[in-house]
Amino acid sequence: MGYGAGFAIQTPTPAAIAEVVLLRPGAVTHGFNMSQRLVECDITGTTATEVQVQSPPSGDIAPPGPYLLFILTPGRVPSTARWIHLA
Repeated sequence: MGYGAGFAIQTPTPAAIAEVVLLRPGAVTHGFNMSQRLVECDITGTTATEVQVQSPPSGDIAPPGPYLLFILTPGRVPSTARWIHLA
């Protein structure tokens, strides 16, 4: 996935999605986690079967690499994550 790119997430309940977030896996060394971060993506629209989302605008916000993609309900209940690669 590229920076500032729009993409669609298929879900049976798009109207029930409140947030889309990317979670970068950690890089722990000596008890200090230097890499983990949570980045919220902008929801740009919905259809009957999907949520349209905008990826982070640059590597300053979300450095390139692997991320777990979660969709969350208004109660902040997360979906099962999917791995994506941001470049």
